Amino acid sequence: MLGITSALICLVLNQSQSTPKSWGLDLIHSMQKNFYLRSLSLYTERNIWGPNSKQVAYTWGVGVMLSALNGSVRADDRNARWLRDYVQATRVYWNDKGPVPGYDVSPGPKSVDRYYDDNAWMVLALVEASDILHDKKIFGYAEDTLKYVLSGEDSNLGGGIYWREAEKTSKNTCSNGPSAAACLAVYEKTKEPRLLQKAIQIYDWTKQNLQDPSDFLYWDAMTMNGKIGKDKWSYNTALMLRTAAELFRYTHEARYAKEATDLFTASWNHWIDPKTFAFKDEGKFAHLLFEALTIYRKDLETTSPSDSQLQSIVEHLHGLRDPASGLYPSRWDAAKPSKGPKWELIDQASAARAYFIFASINRK
Repeated sequence: MLGITSALICLVLNQSQSTPKSWGLDLIHSMQKNFYLRSLSLYTERNIWGPNSKQVAYTWGVGVMLSALNGSVRADDRNARWLRDYVQATRVYWNDKGPVPGYDVSPGPKSVDRYYDDNAWMVLALVEASDILHDKKIFGYAEDTLKYVLSGEDSNLGGGIYWREAEKTSKNTCSNGPSAAACLAVYEKTKEPRLLQKAIQIYDWTKQNLQDPSDFLYWDAMTMNGKIGKDKWSYNTALMLRTAAELFRYTHEARYAKEATDLFTASWNHWIDPKTFAFKDEGKFAHLLFEALTIYRKDLETTSPSDSQLQSIVEHLHGLRDPASGLYPSRWDAAKPSKGPKWELIDQASAARAYFIFASINRK
């Protein structure tokens, strides 16, 4: 009888500890088990047996993984060693070849293949990591990376930052929105006026050239002949929403508040299922909109979206977890957990980041 009682107590305790914070920490531990290459202190791109099983993550996934580890340290500072090790290990991606050094898509030595958007994500993750770890050297990495990001801007098409260094064929929202946010992340620490002005300049160019005036959402890209690629992914609108909210914080100009509110309403109506609170997009895009919604709420001092709505989003996400592996599918509107041997690191890191963002706004 005592054994049954003890078991029931343990069950109740375990249930009470099932929170977005615990889901995120569980997922981080699962990634350490399924993706971590201890000999390199790096993570693999995917968890799958075969000739590509040791392919380390590409830089986009590196940036998301760093952001997930950042969140994990805020949730449990014992994870700081993993974050510090990973920041240093990812220096193998740094390609110091000219004209401006930056993070390459894969570790060297290799010929240059750098993306401006990849580097903007790295700036955001490194600034946060430097703050969490109280490490000025890491902030120096972020400043150097921002120099590379801004080297992707020129006067073609009236401004804007290219997507890829080797093929300057388009200027994309995914390279401009996060670049504006990256300027503001460094500006918050240095208070250099030029960075605030640069963020405004990039934001204005992107709004003028890549926003759909019919619904306020953002298109994907503009090619060098002025043709618009009209695909819409949540992370494009997300970074412009985030930047508008942060520009309101720094400038107190009413136009940024209105633009942020328009983007919040448009993105919520477009990507959130009103019945299930499923995010109708892939996690690698959706986690950035989830974070932007929380930044919007904080900077505009609004209760929209509510805690309960945000919790419904992460609860729906948790329902997609594969119980056998503890891993997540690519889409956040999947009907049920997917099964199979193929799991992408970026999908796991995106889910973890969302859990930690929610945990941070509800920390008491």
